[in-house]
Amino acid sequence: MEKIDSAEITIQSSIQECDSHVNRIRKVLNNINIHKPVLEKEIKNDENDIVAKIDQLIYRFTKLQDSMGTRLYPSLYTILEGNNKIIPFLDILNRLEKLGVITSVSDWQFFRNLRNNLAHDYPDSLGKTVETINLLISEIEKLIDMFNHAKNYYIERS
Repeated sequence: MEKIDSAEITIQSSIQECDSHVNRIRKVLNNINIHKPVLEKEIKNDENDIVAKIDQLIYRFTKLQDSMGTRLYPSLYTILEGNNKIIPFLDILNRLEKLGVITSVSDWQFFRNLRNNLAHDYPDSLGKTVETINLLISEIEKLIDMFNHAKNYYIERS
């Protein structure tokens, strides 16, 4: 029972954290909107305000996904399955998808790959980085929807 109580606290804390990241992502997206799509020349110019906005977007995206993947989803799994055994994260995702907590394991993996691509900032691959940033901007609402879906599932269950 103690593990379930701890999972409840973790879920509630993670939801608050994720809500904060989502709010900040949306603010940044509103500011970036005038620059869509982001161009390579904008990223090359370090004095350009867009670079700071992109950095903020990537940071918040990373933090949102981290909180969902390390705190929210495992804790939801613990509560729903009554299982506190350590299992592979992909197994947790697959089970949560079957339970209707998350909408798509493949969408999660898509965002994980985007995150991995953005984690490596090589100057000689600026074109690829800009392409990935634009893909993130166009698709990030799907990740926010995944979070909101899990949050609503938890709230309705409570």
